[in-house]
Amino acid sequence: MLLLVSGEGVTDMGRCIVSDQCSGQGFEAGPMAWLVDQIVEARMDYSVLSVGLMTFVSESRVSKRSKSLKPMTLAGRKRKQETTYFFRNARAMAKLAQELAKKENDEVVAVLFRDTDRTRSSKRGEWQDKWDAMVKGFAVEGFNSGVPMLPNPKSEAWLLCALKSQPYENCDRIEAESGNDDAPNSLKAQLGQVLGQTSNAAMLTDLVRTKKVDASRIDMSSFNRFRNRLQKYLASVS
Repeated sequence: MLLLVSGEGVTDMGRCIVSDQCSGQGFEAGPMAWLVDQIVEARMDYSVLSVGLMTFVSESRVSKRSKSLKPMTLAGRKRKQETTYFFRNARAMAKLAQELAKKENDEVVAVLFRDTDRTRSSKRGEWQDKWDAMVKGFAVEGFNSGVPMLPNPKSEAWLLCALKSQPYENCDRIEAESGNDDAPNSLKAQLGQVLGQTSNAAMLTDLVRTKKVDASRIDMSSFNRFRNRLQKYLASVS
């Protein structure tokens, strides 16, 4: 089994050191990649990052591939442009996963990270709309092992749940916060307060890699939806 992952930058899934698709030593894994690895290791008893079985594809490559796809209507409630973006990105990720599976002659589970970036003024149900759009994007391409990694409102909320709550409970209240970094007492600012300094990619990655941020102790709606779906597909391919 192989993992194909994609994110938005170095502070979430990470980056390729040289190319736009990489694995092994060419992949500089970020904190969200290590969270994925923790969940996989709990199921499979080995780290896919350590053995080079996690492949990363850049946001730009996913975006480029999404623009090459034949337009397809997403049935259901009226969509905003952002929802379409999530749908098209999931379609592109499905295509890339299918190609990797064929190339390596192995089963692939794909994890697509995108921040929700919801604000306090966002309409009710926005997170669910984006989740549904990603699930449908995987499905219309006939890819059955696609996992949205969609923090609500952004990845700092998940990290705060692990670092701030004692004993790791009542974290759903963090999901009601704004995802705007310019908001008063933003999640990014709260994370800096907990850490005692402004966070950076290397610091956040080390916290998750060393399990000071423990995926098994995070209990909040958006994380649980992601973890449960990932565990479901890991069970189906293991």
